[in-house]
Amino acid sequence: MTTTPDEAREQANATLAALYANITDWDTTLLNQAIDAIGGDGRPFSMNDVRAVLPELAYGAAGLFFHSLVRRRHPRQLVIVGEEPSTAASTHGKPIKVYVLSGERLDAISARTQQRKRAA
Repeated sequence: MTTTPDEAREQANATLAALYANITDWDTTLLNQAIDAIGGDGRPFSMNDVRAVLPELAYGAAGLFFHSLVRRRHPRQLVIVGEEPSTAASTHGKPIKVYVLSGERLDAISARTQQRKRAA
């Protein structure tokens, strides 16, 4: 039996949904804090940078988390700007994505910072 493009898309979406369900609230919170701290200045970053500050993280969850942020459109979160070689020994220099935080996310970080300053 041949799978139609619509059926293949539905299967892929179901598989991704099952994988996303394994990302814990802890992982999400930790990764959000890390990428806001690393990318909050508007400069590009990659998983190489995340591994430097979160060495014990479950990186499969991180990859799925990044994928979900890239796909998100309202509000936009991450923008892919290039690739660089991975520094993880297990990947043998495989190319990984380089990101910047979206303008919307940078604006939200700035708003939170201003709110904290006013509250202090």
